[in-house]
Amino acid sequence: MEAVVVPRYDAHFLRLVLDELPPNARTVLDVGCGTGHSARKLLERNAGCRVIAIDEDEGLIDVARRRAWKEIGKRLFFKLESVDSLSFGDGVFDAVVANLAFEHFGDPPRALRELRRVLAPGGPLLLTTPLRDTFVEVFDMLREHAVALSDDALLARIEAEVARDPTPEELAAAVRAAGFREARVRQDAFRLSFRDVGELFGDRLVEKVALPRWRGACGDAAEAALPSAARALETYFAGGPLSLTIHAGAVIAR
Repeated sequence: MEAVVVPRYDAHFLRLVLDELPPNARTVLDVGCGTGHSARKLLERNAGCRVIAIDEDEGLIDVARRRAWKEIGKRLFFKLESVDSLSFGDGVFDAVVANLAFEHFGDPPRALRELRRVLAPGGPLLLTTPLRDTFVEVFDMLREHAVALSDDALLARIEAEVARDPTPEELAAAVRAAGFREARVRQDAFRLSFRDVGELFGDRLVEKVALPRWRGACGDAAEAALPSAARALETYFAGGPLSLTIHAGAVIAR
């Protein structure tokens, strides 16, 4: 699955922050490292740095260690850690990178305060996340389904799921509220293209990244709502090629 998700999705977000990594950063914290792709890219970007990569999933940490064995204990270290309660001392990292981790923070304000605590004075937080209206094409069709049924509860669920992705202004405000002096947001939209609706709903990346959100938004109504959305998309795009929009956001804060 990583071979599908990383090049078509994760890498678009990571590119937004790699250029922001200070060339003089010697110790970098990689939050939500997964199987280690971002950690390896950080080492490639900055030949002089050490990366401490953390994740809450022990299985992912084990995979990451196996894949990066040549660097383990030299420039790359993996630890099982919760971002809500980091074991590191104050101000020990020159930079913190959190690629696609924000949406998985159980307590975002607390997590952001912890990341600020472990950053050295003036060090950057480089955090990426999908922004509002990601996958808008499908969410619009789900909205239409809810409206057609006059199902206000379903519509409210869908809107709540859409609102999970922050606007650039909301993202910057959340980071400032955690005590960062400044926060600017870089944005980049990219698209996932498909030959037709059948390919879209059978795509492994969509299955991993998008379908859980769409199902979660619909709840018990998913069995009817998702086929309805698929039919609406097929009609709208005349049974031909279509694409989904992803709004990638990266906040650079100090």
